[in-house]
Amino acid sequence: MAYLLAVDLTAIVALVAVVRDGIDVGSWAVAVALTVCGIVGTEGARRVERRRQSSGALHKDLQPVWTLAAAILLPLSLALVFAVVQSVWWRIRTNRCTPHRWFFSTAVTVLGVVTASTLMSRLVPVLQEAGWADANASGLAMVLAAASYFAIDILLCAIAIFVLVPGSTPRDAFGGPAEWSVDMVAGGLACVVATASTVVPWLALLAIPATLTAQRSLLLRQLEVEVHTDRKTELASFPWWREQTETLLGRVAAADGRLAVLFIDIDDFRKVNANYGHLVGDRALRAVAEAMQRLTRRDGLAGRFGGEEFVVAVPDVDMDRAYEVAERIRAEVANTPLEVCVNGEGSDTVTLRLTVSVGLATYPETAHSLDHLLELADRALRVAKATGKNRTVRADTVNLGGSLATGVALRGAERWERALQS
Repeated sequence: MAYLLAVDLTAIVALVAVVRDGIDVGSWAVAVALTVCGIVGTEGARRVERRRQSSGALHKDLQPVWTLAAAILLPLSLALVFAVVQSVWWRIRTNRCTPHRWFFSTAVTVLGVVTASTLMSRLVPVLQEAGWADANASGLAMVLAAASYFAIDILLCAIAIFVLVPGSTPRDAFGGPAEWSVDMVAGGLACVVATASTVVPWLALLAIPATLTAQRSLLLRQLEVEVHTDRKTELASFPWWREQTETLLGRVAAADGRLAVLFIDIDDFRKVNANYGHLVGDRALRAVAEAMQRLTRRDGLAGRFGGEEFVVAVPDVDMDRAYEVAERIRAEVANTPLEVCVNGEGSDTVTLRLTVSVGLATYPETAHSLDHLLELADRALRVAKATGKNRTVRADTVNLGGSLATGVALRGAERWERALQS
């Protein structure tokens, strides 16, 4: 909260310091044109953005196109007024913004506009004095102003994510190629809008179809993520997990590396559903999935096989190291009680102590294909379930000659074949 308030206060001080000296309305035609474009763009993107709001802590869109164009073209005081008006309009029309988050995002926008506008106004004369042609000086200044705008946005938002979302990775906070590409598209369109508006202000309207089309294309990636993600656990769906693990295994095999596959099953999960209901069962699934993500997030790939069963692929580990990973997951689940409400009002809670059983197989020690890895890991899991639960069994220690192991392995193999057919 202290960090958010500090950013908000800094933006308010900057806004007041600039605006109190008077608003330069000399560029009113450009300001009106950009305002109309910003409103039309907001209205056109509203439905898409409602769908995209669940995309994670770091959210990127194309609203900066108009704000950045205003920072490049307009006097700083007028650009700040435009940025605040656009932000208020977005707040009114979406009607879903959390107040403190809206204030923070507006503050970040204000600071970005101050940075970009100041850099633009001061850099162009310097470049012109250095002998640059007017067009080249303005072009380079626009690019650097856009870069500074997004640098402020990325840095301030990354710090907020690190502070507010414990356990966030640099990728979560700063984003990756997909998020950076959105910024580059927004920056490029903003420079195009600014260039066109210097000729005729209302030429900015021609950029609206491009921004709306680009905005809708952002939804494609989220739809792909939804298809590849299990909705209850936020882990990879099994078909997607299988595809990615096949690719990973191919790279590992080409490099003479190693790969471990863990088959994980929640013990006595049917009793949880029977005693407390399926909503509590869903919470149990998410709790186990979160534990798996925390312990395999760096380089492993976790997915939901189906029901209460999960699969994890961990590259570059041998059997002993993979066993340590499996044991950490098992111990984490066993040592983390789950508080759940059983009456829907929060006054009656129970503590669940979940456990999991794990089967483990590795490439190339025990198998040389993904199907075989899964089959052997499943056999090891069945042995773990049949010999006491809450334990990890390695495929290289399973005695398939014994009657118990053989029966369990055959049931596991039949079950695996049914899963493949389905």
